[in-house]
Amino acid sequence: MKPVLKTQKLALPQVQRYLQGAKRSLFILGFSLITLGVNELSVLAQTRQPTNAELKKLRQELQQFIRSVKNNRTGVGYLQVQDRLTQVEKKTRESFVRAWSKTEPGLAPFMGIWSGYEHSEHIYPSNTKGKVCIVSTGEGSGSLTTGILSNGLIKINGRKIMLFKEGNFLGSALLKNGRFVSDNGEIPLNNPRPIEPLNRLLLEYIFEASEKSKIEKQFKAAGCTSSLPNSSANKYTTPKQKRF
Repeated sequence: MKPVLKTQKLALPQVQRYLQGAKRSLFILGFSLITLGVNELSVLAQTRQPTNAELKKLRQELQQFIRSVKNNRTGVGYLQVQDRLTQVEKKTRESFVRAWSKTEPGLAPFMGIWSGYEHSEHIYPSNTKGKVCIVSTGEGSGSLTTGILSNGLIKINGRKIMLFKEGNFLGSALLKNGRFVSDNGEIPLNNPRPIEPLNRLLLEYIFEASEKSKIEKQFKAAGCTSSLPNSSANKYTTPKQKRF
């Protein structure tokens, strides 16, 4: 019996070490699963679109916002939401949108310069099908992002923001705490003007030389353009489908 007892005494530390190792493995596995779950939820949040109910509410809130600004004749936004475009500006933009509608029927109506209070969104076409380029400017600064068409809305890449049209106004929705909320600033973006060549935009809206250079490089790299789709300056491409 003594040899058996000796063997049991020797085996006990080994069992303890085994159990400790198993606990560590289970902890690591559990932590990995939690991390994976959080990442999956983050991806879903990034790709989530407004539900029909959310979009209806967003449109109603934008319409109410527009009415309140228009009715406040003494407010700073009253004049800014009035249609002050010349006939030449209107026809120029309409012609541009009509030309791009042949290849981008869903995105073309968004193209133009949408302005609010010290803030503008310059929405350019891209030589890549299904994509637009968005230069956001305000107070002498700016940045460039790209967007794609998603169920009639523009989803801005890398940001939890969706853009939608409401007549001559451009609404913005932000995904916050799992739901979309209005993000329209002090004055709703309105009455789009014809887009300008990039060099003119940089001259008029961007002050810092380094920022101008950065936007110019990004503009070129993203295939953005201010030309018509049949222009020799454009080489229209279709993005390659991913293989899974």
